[in-house]
Amino acid sequence: MTTAARAPRVAVVGAAGWAGSRHARAFANAGANVTHLVDKDERALALAQELGALLVPGAQKLHSDQLDLVVVALPTTLQPAICADLLNKGFRVLTEKPVAADAEGAAILGAASGVDERLMVGYTLHQHPCAPLVSQWVRDNNVIAVNVRSVAHKQNVDSWRPDPKEGGVAVVNGIHAIELVSSWFEGAPKVLATSASSSLYGSPVPEHVVSTLEFPSGVVFTMQSYWSPWQEPQGLNQGDWSLTIDVLATAGRLLWSNDSLRMWDRDGGQYEKTFAPSDLFLRQAESALRFCTGETPAVTFAQALRATEIADAVRAGAASGAKEVISP
Repeated sequence: MTTAARAPRVAVVGAAGWAGSRHARAFANAGANVTHLVDKDERALALAQELGALLVPGAQKLHSDQLDLVVVALPTTLQPAICADLLNKGFRVLTEKPVAADAEGAAILGAASGVDERLMVGYTLHQHPCAPLVSQWVRDNNVIAVNVRSVAHKQNVDSWRPDPKEGGVAVVNGIHAIELVSSWFEGAPKVLATSASSSLYGSPVPEHVVSTLEFPSGVVFTMQSYWSPWQEPQGLNQGDWSLTIDVLATAGRLLWSNDSLRMWDRDGGQYEKTFAPSDLFLRQAESALRFCTGETPAVTFAQALRATEIADAVRAGAASGAKEVISP
């Protein structure tokens, strides 16, 4: 008589927040046993009761022999030290993107034990069914330019987001595009020009950022990222995030817009496909459970650090108005 396999045991740190609660429900739906929620906010109590999890006030209450994965979904500035402590204690960790608010914060995590083997960085864009098709197309073509528009719906810029240490919209939202596009091209890009504004909400951080970068190969990457008080009719994450990636190559053009993909050949051929809306948190949870069994994650610490270093250069360009800021 065979014994049924035990469901992977998962804890979520920061479970009361929007992302943390999405992670917790996604892992439960993916078949994991969400055994612990970590939060001092009483809003997490109802979620703990819903999932049959134990609510504890701090990550120090977790034990590595009782868990297969710890998910960390906290403000960006808080994540590196907590993730480093968990890694040093032997846990396998999935951390929300970005890996840190800046490269200085990332260094705390970079010094942790097992950071290259036991850390997965949660860039959900890689989980979309369009992502592998777009990445393959980019590899197969001589790309000239990439243009990205990334808009996140926020009724208010509140909670931890207006803290200048968190970096503003380029670090919180635009980093998705920075990470994905930088995974396609080698080398450190120059930031040719950047402008930033906080006029939409009047917060102390950049709420709208436009930046143009150039990779060593000559590929030009232009990114527009902003928080919007207006929810768009279509988008990722149940309409909370509208994304368009337009790639121009010598032999054709590709346009990824939310759940649709369109390609044009130079000879006039066209390909178009529309995907059913994806729960990116669920798809990421499924990927993270494979990570628990040894699969390499889509985004490792090294790639996440590279994206954060590029975001640092974008922020520096916005702050100084300087031209041609080089990312490390």
